[in-house]
Amino acid sequence: MNKIKRFVAGECSGWKTGETIWFAFCVISTIIAAVILNDNFAGIAAAVTGIFYTLLAGKGKISCYLFGIVNSLLYGWLSFEQKLYGEVMLNWGWYFPMMFAGLFFWGKNLGEQQIIRKTKLSIGEKIVFYLLTLIGIAVYAVILHYMKDPQPLIDSTTTVLSVTAMFLTVKRCADQWFMWTIVNILSVWMWFRVFQLNGESAALLAMWLIALANGIIFWFQWYKDIKKCKTT
Repeated sequence: MNKIKRFVAGECSGWKTGETIWFAFCVISTIIAAVILNDNFAGIAAAVTGIFYTLLAGKGKISCYLFGIVNSLLYGWLSFEQKLYGEVMLNWGWYFPMMFAGLFFWGKNLGEQQIIRKTKLSIGEKIVFYLLTLIGIAVYAVILHYMKDPQPLIDSTTTVLSVTAMFLTVKRCADQWFMWTIVNILSVWMWFRVFQLNGESAALLAMWLIALANGIIFWFQWYKDIKKCKTT
């Protein structure tokens, strides 16, 4: 019990007032939007756990993966209902196991106030990652097309970028946020189309809009933190 209390206390430490207010705003605004637009409980739960995951990951808190486990299961199911099979395979086949990998590797690289030590890719590593990503997008889009996915190119792009971005997340790499930003833009469009067609998944649309804003914020923040660590 004492170990759990120390863990919770550590996860709650190091938050600035502005960060706490933003955290509350993201969660509350998503719930309000979902309720007004008559979204279901599963959609709201997936959106809220997704927001918790993104904000805690951006802060460098290992507890993000606990919410990520729940989110990957719920989001995968909701994607299955909308026949977004790339998203289903991504969440159940990749995100879910990688959440446990994240718990392990982040747990070995915690600094002060239970915040991870951040890294970034070299120029050569960036070139390799981007080339492999482009090849993966092309191949997977063809596979999804033959699986009758309604949005094969967008679904493929978000899936492949998410695979590489999640790998970089577990590696504590700031470059993840560039890839997440592209994923977030495409995911906003994908779920907007779902909402436009049948009026469903308002909470997930709100989640991706907030994820887009947070991804851009964390993109700059992580590089700033890395630069700050090098100068101290």
